[in-house]
Amino acid sequence: MKDITDAELIEELRKRFQEKERALYDLRMMTKKLESLNKKLQESESLKSNFLSNIKNEINNPLTSILGLSEQLIKKAVKAVVTNKLNPEDIAAMAKLIHEEAFGLDFQLRNIFIAAELEAGETNLGISTIDCLSLVNTTIETFKSMAEGKGITLNFIHECSNGEDEEPFFKTDPEKLQVILANLLSNAIEFSGEGTEVEARVWKESNELRLTVKDHGVGMDERDRIVIFDRFKQLETGSTKTHKGHGLGLSITKAIVELLNGEITVASTKGKGSIFSLTIPESNIEVSGDTFSANGNEFLFDEEKEF
Repeated sequence: MKDITDAELIEELRKRFQEKERALYDLRMMTKKLESLNKKLQESESLKSNFLSNIKNEINNPLTSILGLSEQLIKKAVKAVVTNKLNPEDIAAMAKLIHEEAFGLDFQLRNIFIAAELEAGETNLGISTIDCLSLVNTTIETFKSMAEGKGITLNFIHECSNGEDEEPFFKTDPEKLQVILANLLSNAIEFSGEGTEVEARVWKESNELRLTVKDHGVGMDERDRIVIFDRFKQLETGSTKTHKGHGLGLSITKAIVELLNGEITVASTKGKGSIFSLTIPESNIEVSGDTFSANGNEFLFDEEKEF
């Protein structure tokens, strides 16, 4: 066995001490990461739990209303046959309420299904050439009843055609664009007060589609602008909530905008409203045939066929 000097022994001990220190440091860092991950998992589970509880009410309440109103409608119809008396105003009022509840339920379910597709990575793009004016206008029309119920005015400002020879056509996924606009409109109407105005504005700039949705609602603080796009996150929670929703709409919107290689931002002032702005570049994917979508429904035109 080779004798070692005191200096060599000290150097060896120093090396081993440093190795031990590095191992302890790595262990501490790993412990911190695990603690942080565990905290995030707990927060995620809590958010999911709140979401499931919330979505149960979001689905059950309108469904119960639809069943109750349709039952009353049937009874009134039967009574009208027996008595030969029909009150058109009552029938119209009930039909309107049923439509509103069914519309809200359908909207919520669509968001849930889209969120599930995004989570599973099964969301595909269906690119076609769209008439951006018709698509936006059609989407706005579907929310007019919802807006009228709160006395809110929906305004549509379009600048898709900058010249007489320029047509308002744009190549993107029409269904995805409708989902984006629908969530922004629903959000604006929900958080706006009675008698206010919601404005949708769309225009083309170079090879990009620009769209803004402006409301005069409750607005938000600067710190809240970051979390509103997080999944399941809502600025109001619990039994004291004053607004509907389940924290999916804006997260879905952001995910789809990014899927289209676009960008979405929000400018807001507490008590004065918000402006959501998005930019979507025109797709460079080749469209097979002459695929055209006026309002989200695609049509294939055969050049050899005369109309």
